[in-house]
Amino acid sequence: MSNDEKAMTKLGYSGRLLMSIRRRINSVGGRFAVAACNLGTGEQILIHPDEVFPSASVIKIPVLAALMAARDEGLLQLTNRATVRQSDIVGGSGVLLEMHTGLEVTLEDLANLMIVVSDNTATNMLIDRVGVDYIEAFLQSHHFERTKLQRRLFDMEARARGRDNLLTARDVSRLLEMIYRHKIPPLTPESCEHCMEIMGRQQCRDKIPLLLPKSAKVANKTGGLDDVSHDAAIVQPEGGSPYTLVVLSQGWPSVRKADLTIAAISRRVFDYFTTQADVK
Repeated sequence: MSNDEKAMTKLGYSGRLLMSIRRRINSVGGRFAVAACNLGTGEQILIHPDEVFPSASVIKIPVLAALMAARDEGLLQLTNRATVRQSDIVGGSGVLLEMHTGLEVTLEDLANLMIVVSDNTATNMLIDRVGVDYIEAFLQSHHFERTKLQRRLFDMEARARGRDNLLTARDVSRLLEMIYRHKIPPLTPESCEHCMEIMGRQQCRDKIPLLLPKSAKVANKTGGLDDVSHDAAIVQPEGGSPYTLVVLSQGWPSVRKADLTIAAISRRVFDYFTTQADVK
């Protein structure tokens, strides 16, 4: 028996899971952070949960929550309309950049586009209407000190000045848990459910959901930059306890391997939380 095998026999299932995840991460390179929480038992799986990463599009989850908070405080309505201007349009993912300027959309339309197809123009339009200061105050009120929205998307001048959008795996996992438990005031339970319903229609399914059974319900939001790949989700297995899972990554040599590693970590966590199966 090898030294690794001897070490494995001394570990419980959770220790074997952590060793398996770390082994997979080490084979890919770069840096990864993992935060998972079984919402039935409270058990957590944590690897570098407080390391700060560029947020990429995962920052859209806090923007969505803050939008609902502003609605529930009576500051705006999701039926309010906005007009797409040329100055709103930015590159990257989404569909609004393909539409004509002058198009009228509701704030709910923008929220759906922001999450379901990760529309960057829709995100900036919501940031403008909710307000950076309001979103930051909302995050601070719930003690998300390491998660920061400091600029609109694709504002490269602000990024060059060090004003980047940042987050940690632990913060995002806790935010998802609070949404699932309906414990993130001023959001009402209905608004929390609305957030999860929108995230459940996310079209990017090639990371956390990829290797999971089709019966599992996954409400997630991915994120990616040139050297960043993330995914964050609430997973509800059929007949099992729901759990949160956030995997952040940066600096690997191959984005394809990073994405497949996120999918592999997701399957290992699913097997552990649903069956307590040995993970190799």
